[in-house]
Amino acid sequence: KLDDVKKSKVPSAHCILNDGTVILTPPAERIKHLSEIPSPYLDGRLDEFFDGTLMPLVQTNRGCPFTCTFCVEGVGYYNKINKYCHEKISLELDYIGKKMKSIREKGGRNDLFIADSNFGMYKEDLAVARELAKTQEKYGWPNYINVATGKNVKHRILETSKIIGGALRLSGSVQSLDPKVQENIKRKNISAEGLMDLALSASEIGANSYSEIILGLPGDSKKAHFNTIKTVIEAGFNSLYLFQLMILPGSEMSTLESVEKYGMNIKYRILPRCYGNFKVKGEEVVSAEIEQICVSSNTLSYDDYLSCRSLHLIITLFYNDGIFSSLLKFFSMKKLSIWRWIEILKDLEYGKDFQEIADQFTNATRNELWENPNDLWDFVRKEGVVKKYIDGELGNNLLFTYKSMAIVRAVDDLSDLAHEASKKILEENDINSEENKNFVAECVNYHRNSVKNIFSKLNEISKSDFKYNIKGFIDDVNAKDISDYEYDVKQEIKFALNENQKEVILNFIKVFGASTKGISRILSRVYINKLFRSGITSDTGEIIKDNRVTEKNISISGLQN
Repeated sequence: KLDDVKKSKVPSAHCILNDGTVILTPPAERIKHLSEIPSPYLDGRLDEFFDGTLMPLVQTNRGCPFTCTFCVEGVGYYNKINKYCHEKISLELDYIGKKMKSIREKGGRNDLFIADSNFGMYKEDLAVARELAKTQEKYGWPNYINVATGKNVKHRILETSKIIGGALRLSGSVQSLDPKVQENIKRKNISAEGLMDLALSASEIGANSYSEIILGLPGDSKKAHFNTIKTVIEAGFNSLYLFQLMILPGSEMSTLESVEKYGMNIKYRILPRCYGNFKVKGEEVVSAEIEQICVSSNTLSYDDYLSCRSLHLIITLFYNDGIFSSLLKFFSMKKLSIWRWIEILKDLEYGKDFQEIADQFTNATRNELWENPNDLWDFVRKEGVVKKYIDGELGNNLLFTYKSMAIVRAVDDLSDLAHEASKKILEENDINSEENKNFVAECVNYHRNSVKNIFSKLNEISKSDFKYNIKGFIDDVNAKDISDYEYDVKQEIKFALNENQKEVILNFIKVFGASTKGISRILSRVYINKLFRSGITSDTGEIIKDNRVTEKNISISGLQN
């Protein structure tokens, strides 16, 4: 009854009645003690979802103390942090670990998603980390944790990472380092300096680190965006996650006032993996979530937006995940600018295979976005369209998709580009001695052999002659002079996957498939550096590590390509 609806005033339930009356009720109070919520894990309600394909998700606290305007949790409603009790988290992690041990033994995935907004920033997170260390020892789970670590309290985040070991990647999510942009998005209470220091500290404890940067924030420009990327790279983060600005409903930035103030030009696309055909009360219903993307503003032109996205592809391929780690290490040792190397890469003439991929990426960047959400919705409802999204023909993460294509189809072109850019930066800095030129050539050759065919020819062994111990150089944290890694005589090096790498790759392919879509999803979940072939000496079958020879039994039998 209309009168009942008008009187009930259910919190957080907004509606428009048939007579045009708008009912806007106050927001519901947040749950203060999260342990009041029954655990769906301990109740057994999620048992059917431990299928080897899906990833378990837990949350140890809710809320965020920061006020970023692009984030829904930046509004005051979410600023207080509410937490679960330790006993409940401990029981959940042990329950999940036991289940995941069985899953892993059958070839399923072995990771965890923690849905906290700032994991590692609070003292309670240390206790959670210790529980995870227990499950790692007891069940071998998790070997990878997907989580956003905290934006302040660096020392506690580092301690949390140490406890969990290599399962946790540290995030220094700067979004933008431009002072005007930071002011516009109300991010002044986050220590940018502390986030940058995190990369160096992560390197010192052997942890992986990444930074998130958003293109198109209010006040952003091509110059400001490039400067942020340059600064983050020079700080030493292992990877950069480069995002387009999504206008999230409920965030301060989504208000009409904010959109008009910054002249944001908004386009629309289907949110990746948020679509499907469902049955509701016996009827087939098409569902898809449409998101808003800012592609230009009063400080960022559309052409500059496209230029920034092209740079994103270069960084994703040549910088992230250590695909050319020995080159980056050599540049750092010689005090050469890695950013300058990337600038050179961006402007070189590409080989045929990679040029085709780069052109496809630019076209996809232009064509994935729609001017009108109603036109997009009409398109999605056409017969067979949602299936195309499900099958991966439409709607994929473009950076991971085209990174996958390049790794599968254009390793030679990538290697040639890396080599050409390396020669140019040596020349620019007048250090293009024969020794340096030979060393960077061998670095490129090493990575070419390491990366090629890692998702298709698992038993393939490639061979090449080397004057330098490139593997030893990569692994030596105290590398000082490349002459320390020169062999007395040239060595023939074999490149092979070990059994553990094969198992991990096959398990991922079993879950996600070996298509471009499948590999792109694998790359979004794994530190791919761990899957590269290692160089082993041909005569002894022993792996070169830390400039020393250590025994390692490499078996390559029993698996088909």
